[in-house]
Amino acid sequence: MLIDRPRPARTKVGQPGKIIVKGSSAARVCTVDNLNTLGACISFDSVSAEDIPHKFDLTFDNGHSFWSCHVIWRNKSVSRVGVTWRAGWLISRCEARNRS
Repeated sequence: MLIDRPRPARTKVGQPGKIIVKGSSAARVCTVDNLNTLGACISFDSVSAEDIPHKFDLTFDNGHSFWSCHVIWRNKSVSRVGVTWRAGWLISRCEARNRS
């Protein structure tokens, strides 16, 4: 039997952010369009959705906290990705530096 559960409401944020990719020294600029307890929708102006790695860390509060992300869908026509928070999704600034 299938149980129909409502999805958590999305909160529109339109907040500028940066993604940090392990092994890369440069952060990529993005916009967190909306989010909920399960994940977020992130758009990019200067990078194609195809060029975004499958896993990365996201910050959108000037580096105070980092969210460990896993891409679950890509919209190549508008350079947008959907992510889910990975286990241990909120990581410390020190831990994020050690990952890159």
